[in-house]
This record gives sequence, C-alpha cells and structure tokens, in this order.
Amino acid sequence: MALHFAWHDGLALSPLSTHTFLLRWLAAAQKQHRFPKSVAGDIDTLLTLGRKKGPGAGLHERFGDLFDTCSQPAAQQSALHRLTYAIDKLKTLGWVNAVVGDEEWCSEALVAEYKDIPALLLRKTELQHHFSEKGKLTSSVDMMAVGDADNVIDVFSGYGLVVSVRQYQPGWHLLTLRSDQA
Repeated sequence: MALHFAWHDGLALSPLSTHTFLLRWLAAAQKQHRFPKSVAGDIDTLLTLGRKKGPGAGLHERFGDLFDTCSQPAAQQSALHRLTYAIDKLKTLGWVNAVVGDEEWCSEALVAEYKDIPALLLRKTELQHHFSEKGKLTSSVDMMAVGDADNVIDVFSGYGLVVSVRQYQPGWHLLTLRSDQA
C-alpha cells in the first residue's frame, strides 16, 4: 500500500527511487517492529540484499513473493517455508535448533552438547542439496532429535510435513523428513 501511495504521490517513479523508497520503508518497519517476529528474518534478509545489490536486488518483486507466502495457507507454501514454521513452533516449545557440519553429524560430542535440552539438529549439506531454489523438497532430509521425537513428528505433521523415525540411539533419534517424491 505504501508503495502505491508513493507512486501516486510521485515519490517512486523510477526503479532507483522505488528501490530507495522500499529500503527506507523496510528500515522503518524493522525499527518500529511493525510486523510479527515470524517475518523479522525476511525483513532482515531484504534489507541486507537491498543494501548489497542496490536496485538489482529486485525488492519490489521479492515483496510480492513475501506477501504471497504470508497470505497463503501453510499447506500451500513450499516445504522449506513449512519446515521453517515447524522449527519456529518447536522453539516456542523450548527446543533448540542448530545446523551442523558433516564432520559433527551424529557424533558423541554433538549428542553430549545437547544432552540436557531438546534439540533438532540438521546437517547443512542436507539443507543445501535437498531443497530446490523455490523451496521444494527434492529428496528426503535426515535430522537428529535429541529429546522426545514424538514432539517433532507431531509439530511437523501440523505443517503437512511427513517425518518418520529412521534410527533410535540412547538419547537421540535419527529422523527422516520425506519428500513427496520419496
């Protein structure tokens, strides 16, 4: 709405002035906490991108994508967005989330680090290689749950994500987030 008013008032007539307006508007929105915490990360990302790439960042188009994401029911959103929402829900339930490197994955030291707190651990390479650029889950993703795996499964199923226990070890579970194709 603000951009449409700026266009109408002649404040954003060129790509550069539109970019500048959106960047200033985002900074003000962030400073004034205009939006819920669930989109704070998106605002940070847009600000960083807009500052680094200038008008080439395509903020106007990215705003449209963000609006579509926020206005669609969760079931219609990409698997990556639903995964993000599920992890945020787990965080509100006291879970810790961490992305770990391959060298740490399923190590005794990693389990020991999180032994007293419920944690959902994801391998960085799994996230990089098993989601498309548009957030579609292209193949199954392994995750590690330190704590009650049933909590993870219940929360994920609430977001239309299918998770199964692949392996049980004392103190942790290896879970698999299955894609529609798997």
